[in-house]
Amino acid sequence: MPDTQKPARRFRRRPDARPEELLAAALTVFGEQGYRATTLEEVAKRAGVSKGTVYLYFASKDDLFRAMVEKYVIALLELAEARAREHTGSASALLESMIRTMWNALSQPEMVCLTRLIQSELPQFPEIQRYYWEHVIQRHRRLLRAIVERGITAGEFRPQALTIVPTMVPSLIVHLNHVRALFGGLDPDAPTPEDQVALIVSLVFDGIRPRTPAPQRRKA
Repeated sequence: MPDTQKPARRFRRRPDARPEELLAAALTVFGEQGYRATTLEEVAKRAGVSKGTVYLYFASKDDLFRAMVEKYVIALLELAEARAREHTGSASALLESMIRTMWNALSQPEMVCLTRLIQSELPQFPEIQRYYWEHVIQRHRRLLRAIVERGITAGEFRPQALTIVPTMVPSLIVHLNHVRALFGGLDPDAPTPEDQVALIVSLVFDGIRPRTPAPQRRKA
């Protein structure tokens, strides 16, 4: 059969397809469809490659998910850890910077989808759930705890900050971004993202700064 009459192939293999492109496609597909419904075929289709190309880099959907988390979540943690190590100012300034960075990262649409997936589906997949707990949640808490301990030692924070900051602050930011994504277009009183993060910073620092004793009233 002449070449001009050969049937068109469904996929044209791209020899230059790189893992980064597959991970970007995976982030979108996992976010849109959830963990259970996502298939390697759909990720390959979104990246414009054959399913076989995906298997050149990732042995399974679990491997692909872990690699995606490493690129889009753990990489951010590594940058934050480096910034904390290099910081020479106050713990308060460092913590505020971390809160704003956390807000900016978790307010991105693809990250909103990813955190929603993590909350709703990972309990059904214990191995992936444990992986995310150990490599993301625990690591992030250690980072925030180290910043808080620095602030407690310097007298900037009260001891309760060890509970408030590492566990409550990330949950607050995730939840508020979910609410913004779901209902922001319907809420005429919703603050702008800039105002909202400023309010979060104010709320957190009002809760963790040392409290000065109230002045005692003089007896008549």
